Amino acid sequence: MLKTLSAFATVLALAAGVSAQEKPAVTTADFAGTWNIEVMSHQIALVIEAQDGKTVTATMMAMGRDTPLKGELVDRTLTLVGVKTDADAASAAPAHDAAAAHAAAEPGAGHEAHAAPAPKPIVATLQEDGTLVGEMMTSAGPVKWTAEKLRKRKG
Repeated sequence: MLKTLSAFATVLALAAGVSAQEKPAVTTADFAGTWNIEVMSHQIALVIEAQDGKTVTATMMAMGRDTPLKGELVDRTLTLVGVKTDADAASAAPAHDAAAAHAAAEPGAGHEAHAAPAPKPIVATLQEDGTLVGEMMTSAGPVKWTAEKLRKRKG
């Protein structure tokens, strides 16, 4: 009886080890596609495109604004950060008028200004059921969200 129980435990342990090894690693292809994010009673679209290796590019579409993102995959978690565009650089350019030039010439001018802190990344973790859970920073602080991938139409 003890021998049978020992043999059963060994087979069970081997089976558990084999099933754990059969689980494929998560890749950027698992994240690629269009996701519907639910956050604070709002829907946001997130389109992710797999790039080389562990990197992705993405676009977040919310309230009529498209935000380009880039990201990196580590284990089951994708970390996305904003990408500066030419339009962003133009809007951040200093003013070129006489008043601005005069103010800049004042002794000590510009020394009080500090660089803005880097924006917090958007974090997305792939769940076993194929959904995403994550967190992003909003004007109200950090918020948690969930997302489902839109399915491709049959046709």
